[in-house]
Amino acid sequence: MCGISGIVLKEIDQKNGYKTILKNMTDSIKHRGPDDEGAEYFENCYLGFRRLSIVDLSPDGHQPMYSQDKNNCIVFNGEIYGYRDIKKEMPEVNFKSNTDTEVILDLFKKHGKELPKYLNGMFSIAIWNETSQQLFCARDRFGEKPFYYAIGKNGEFIFASEIKAILATGLVDNELNDEALSHFLRHLFVDSQQSIYKNIKVLPPASRLVFKNGKIEISQYWDFPKEESNYSEEQIYSKFENLVKKSVEKQLIADVKVGAFLSGGLDSGTLVALSSQENKNLTTLGFKYEGSWDEMPEAREIAKKYGTDHNEITFTKEELPKILQKVLSQLDEPLADTAIMATYKICEEAAKKMTVVITGNAGDELFGGYKWYQEELNILKKGGENLNFLNIFKMGATFGKVVGSKKIQNHFLDKVFRAKFSDIVSYQKNKVHNNFTSGETAKLLGKNVNYEHSYSFDLDKKNLNTCMKMDLTNIIPGDYLVKDDRIAMMHSIELRTPFLDKDLVEFCASLPSKYKVDQSQTKIILRKVFGNLLTENILNKKKQGFGAPVSEWMKFPEIVELSDKILKNPKSQIFQKVDFKESQKYLDFTFKHWSLLVLGIWMEAHFQR
Repeated sequence: MCGISGIVLKEIDQKNGYKTILKNMTDSIKHRGPDDEGAEYFENCYLGFRRLSIVDLSPDGHQPMYSQDKNNCIVFNGEIYGYRDIKKEMPEVNFKSNTDTEVILDLFKKHGKELPKYLNGMFSIAIWNETSQQLFCARDRFGEKPFYYAIGKNGEFIFASEIKAILATGLVDNELNDEALSHFLRHLFVDSQQSIYKNIKVLPPASRLVFKNGKIEISQYWDFPKEESNYSEEQIYSKFENLVKKSVEKQLIADVKVGAFLSGGLDSGTLVALSSQENKNLTTLGFKYEGSWDEMPEAREIAKKYGTDHNEITFTKEELPKILQKVLSQLDEPLADTAIMATYKICEEAAKKMTVVITGNAGDELFGGYKWYQEELNILKKGGENLNFLNIFKMGATFGKVVGSKKIQNHFLDKVFRAKFSDIVSYQKNKVHNNFTSGETAKLLGKNVNYEHSYSFDLDKKNLNTCMKMDLTNIIPGDYLVKDDRIAMMHSIELRTPFLDKDLVEFCASLPSKYKVDQSQTKIILRKVFGNLLTENILNKKKQGFGAPVSEWMKFPEIVELSDKILKNPKSQIFQKVDFKESQKYLDFTFKHWSLLVLGIWMEAHFQR
């Protein structure tokens, strides 16, 4: 993968120091591209680049890259899948290299601002047009590749792949964004439509940006299909199989070694099975937890079935605080996803053996893999249970004598939640991916901060697909893809996600939900089409991924010591934004405790006294 950066300012070359500033930007993201660096200087625009060679390892892939007429110059981070097929459709073009970058330049010449519609892949792009004095930028549909921007102290338009590059200019203040901080406390990650800093913005997924004459214009170029498909069942299964296989085949293309993560679940198991058909010497990596969290027995079964070179990674509890602090010191934004440590360790190991890794991200959101989709389906089927609190009280009294029964407790809680969230959208917004309540967050921050993720599509309360789309456009780009991109880039490797192929996502998003989840089973279509490639143990076991047992971790002596050092010290950096006294209520080894610790560690690393 790569890192891009740039500065646009009238007569920039007449102002002292901007070449040094651009160099500082590219140096700060060297980990994104250790193989090469480049810069181009125009009268009003400077472009910088760091390269990680994946496709076409020759010098022909050097960036910034000019179009053949020398009018456009591009910096591009990502991979365009199927670009070789696109080249075949453009026989009139005399391509000088074997890179997808050059293909993008010619497509831009042909389609202008409609360019992103013709790209299938993960990308962030900036193209400077010298004639029009315009910067065109775009980001992929699902937010796999990052794009941040800011207006500097002297009116500069500044952009980069990571926040640290923008801060490295010294032209943008690092004031924290209260809305983003609130979202982190409530949901464990910074929303995909904001950054943690007030003065640094993020270009949302599926968006393009034009900067010209000092003005920024942002527009969305893609959204989910509005209508459900009306294919026959036979057509659905056949088309799904072809789309998945085609995506895997495209994403295995590289001029470097490719491997795969293998968690022991349905998604990674399917991708490893298909990848091994294309790559007979596939290397797989899995992360081993202790006890019931360990999915490696299932992973070993798949590895054995397909003859992969399987490797397993773990860490000791003594390593945990060191890894946690190391990861958070390098992340530009706080992220309380418990998989960050496992992802760090497994990427560290992967970097020793390969440069590209296939992952199973987004399978749960596309194919209906989460338990809460079944709960929401139940709400739909019953139309919600509009119980008032008097009925709930009576129900509680009835069950009072057997309150010790776990089954009865769960049943009672389920009734309570359905009474509070009578439709699936309300349930999804207020029960799924939630940490602190809005009231608790207001007390922690000492103010009410009203911010919610903005959805571009209709939130149909009668269609279960709505909830899956909400996850695909919220937690996927805000949490999972941030974790994967930033941590993989720390180790200069590229993670690829076949399930986020544009054609596959559009197809799955338009499928009636009955092909994904019912009250007895999740990921119905994946099991139906590819179940024969897997093992019985995987088919019957719930996917866990790289998540972790937080309540156990928080009680490790090493973590307790770290927590006490930061969260029981009123002079810690976190208490510049969070109320010390209020925070002490939540030091109880729960996710709320965990999220405060993550924020505390992150702020100590990024806001030194």
